[in-house]
Amino acid sequence: RRRKPVLSATSTSEESTITASLRQKRNEELFQERLSQLHEFRAEHGHGSIPTPYHPNPSLGVWAANLRQQNVLRKQAERKSIEYKGYLTNERKRELINAGFDFTSLTERQFQTRIKELQEFKQRYGHTSVPEKYKDNLALGAWVSNLRSLYRRKLLTQNNDETDGSFEEEKVKRRRSRSLLRQTHHRVKRRRQPRFSHLNQDRIRMLDEIGFVWKNHDKRWFEMLEWAKTYAVYNYLQLSSESELNDSIESYYNKIVSELQDPRLTPTFRSQDEIMLLLLGEDCIRSVAEQSSQQLPPIQLNHSADITESVNVTESTLQLDYYISPSDHKHQPLRIWMINQRSNYNRRVQMKQSSSDDTSKSSLLQSTMTDQRQEALEQIHFPWSGRHRHRLEEIQYLEEKEAERIRELEKLARREAKEREEQEKVEMLKSSIVASIISGDKGGESDDDVEEEMDIMSLWDAEDDEDDW
Repeated sequence: RRRKPVLSATSTSEESTITASLRQKRNEELFQERLSQLHEFRAEHGHGSIPTPYHPNPSLGVWAANLRQQNVLRKQAERKSIEYKGYLTNERKRELINAGFDFTSLTERQFQTRIKELQEFKQRYGHTSVPEKYKDNLALGAWVSNLRSLYRRKLLTQNNDETDGSFEEEKVKRRRSRSLLRQTHHRVKRRRQPRFSHLNQDRIRMLDEIGFVWKNHDKRWFEMLEWAKTYAVYNYLQLSSESELNDSIESYYNKIVSELQDPRLTPTFRSQDEIMLLLLGEDCIRSVAEQSSQQLPPIQLNHSADITESVNVTESTLQLDYYISPSDHKHQPLRIWMINQRSNYNRRVQMKQSSSDDTSKSSLLQSTMTDQRQEALEQIHFPWSGRHRHRLEEIQYLEEKEAERIRELEKLARREAKEREEQEKVEMLKSSIVASIISGDKGGESDDDVEEEMDIMSLWDAEDDEDDW
């Protein structure tokens, strides 16, 4: 039997070096081949976004997916200050960038496409509450619904991680039950852990900047906000316009509210300037112009100055009126909603003012008012007090109260300064009289003058006693 030759350590290292060099040379040849295919792809399609899978050349699509994955690993290594030793070297990345390769992944490109579609939807309807079965773009509706479910699961996972040992005990119980099932030879289906890699904090921040509605009850809240915004314009126009225009304003208002309350329709959110033009209508604007005997310029919906010129009224027409009478049964749901917003806002202010040490009091105060909701209410000049018709009137009232308080403080400060000055004069006179009595140097003063000065001192003391009482 022939015995295998025993290789020395030097020969083994040389063999491994030769194998590594051959492998490196082969990888470089494959890279150059794929790079030439990338040039052909870009010349044919005009871009370097190779999809995965790419049916005309499946290996090219797999190569592009691996490059994107290596680019992610490279960024992670740079973020952690770790040396990257992978396929995507600096030289290769430079060649790929010069060749026009798109390192953006397919999910990222899809996300950016949906973001653009969502912005177009907002530009059309004024909000981001896309219905789940949106007929014009079913993919966008499904994407929005998927985002909300992922966000809800993400919050649920975070809350479970932040709880105390109860969640850990539940995990231990589940692990024991699985082990028992394995012992009884039952096949247990392994639960897949939720992945939220495509819904990270950067994307959540991007969606928040657009005004994305994460929860369904927030969608209902913004619909009520639109109703309140429309009612404020309608109520002011009803009180300030001619009686012959009220019927037309009422009909337009009922049409807008019915569209908001119909779940089968996609509601359209408008600015209050646009709502005013819709409520007035072309006939109403024409009648207002005939009364003023002036010609109307063309209507433009995007600028408040153009609206005031079109309606040909003063700036006071753009004021709002959020007051709802308790006897107005038609608007009672809106009135209750407004009361809830004011109470939630006041509770939020109390929570901020309460000290962090008083945890018992702060735990009793709960508010659903968020920064997004508060900002939306302030943009439509919603008053935080029911005594005022709109926010500008409330601010004017608060400024007057603050000015009055400052005047009272200044008046009190002047009074205290005057009393302090008189008291200092009295004290100086008292000290001079006492010093003259003690020294016995009266300078020619008679006993009657001394007695008169003592009487004056007693009178001052009596006045001080009366002031104390």
